[in-house]
Amino acid sequence: MVLLGIVAFAGLGLSGYLFLKYESLSPLTPTNDSGLILVGLWNNINMNLDYPPYDSLDDFLLEFYESPFNDSIYVSMSNGNTRFVLKQAGFYKITLNLYFASLSSSSAYYVYLRRNGAVERAFEYFSISANPRGDIYYVKSLLYVYGNRTDTFVINCLSYDDSSFGVTAWNQYNQLMIEYVLQ
Repeated sequence: MVLLGIVAFAGLGLSGYLFLKYESLSPLTPTNDSGLILVGLWNNINMNLDYPPYDSLDDFLLEFYESPFNDSIYVSMSNGNTRFVLKQAGFYKITLNLYFASLSSSSAYYVYLRRNGAVERAFEYFSISANPRGDIYYVKSLLYVYGNRTDTFVINCLSYDDSSFGVTAWNQYNQLMIEYVLQ
């Protein structure tokens, strides 16, 4: 009887296995296939000028709203949703999608991930030519960082050439996603 069951299951082939695997796992369940756990997702990103020295239209922090998912075991937000702590030791994948507007020609722009105030990594650096096709730019970037449970992180937008640029209100383009890397 057991042999008959094994033969019948084997007859289903790989498609049966994949169907069972797909139907029994939620998208947030970690698998050996993915190696990542979604721990935070924010779909609304705004500029924040409340925390010096990031308090001007050419040097500001990103503020994160509308979180359909935030696992507080892994991520903690503070300071008006501008600072976060990665609460479990390990590596994290941070993905940022951001739409900038009101950009000036012949200007350079930076998007930094800062750890405890110092630049940890650059999400993006871009410059606008003297004859731009438009005054918008779409950032789609990811990076990996190590979280040690205590360091605070912010995402800082900066331009030395443009005193007034910003994040668009088109939130269908703006998103921050943080995933924990399984080891």
